[in-house]
Amino acid sequence: MKKVKLFCLVLVTVVATGCTTLADSIASKGTGKYKVYEKTKEEVWPVAKEAVSSVGLKLISAQEKSDMILAQRGVTFFSYGENVAIFVEEAENNTCRVEVVSKKSMETNIFAPDWSNSIFRYLDNKL
Repeated sequence: MKKVKLFCLVLVTVVATGCTTLADSIASKGTGKYKVYEKTKEEVWPVAKEAVSSVGLKLISAQEKSDMILAQRGVTFFSYGENVAIFVEEAENNTCRVEVVSKKSMETNIFAPDWSNSIFRYLDNKL
């Protein structure tokens, strides 16, 4: 009986401490993968927004004034979901810097994909 209680305690601890939210993705700005495109923000923004649904994510918010697109994918057979923040910012010489921060909803989930590669592949093809 003690082993069952210990197992349950460990399981609850892992589940409770390993969760992330969209706020965690936003707070991680500056730590994600990024690329600089030889396009203006006005050219990149609609394509970045379009990329979200094209790669299989749900668009949560797109705030061009704050340079931020938020997206999620819910629970699937292999994942507890992911939280994604995309930052689309003007850079120097009419270029645009795009950063993708992809966080697993549950850090212990080894099967959750990193969405940055899919998003950048879409942007590379469209831009």
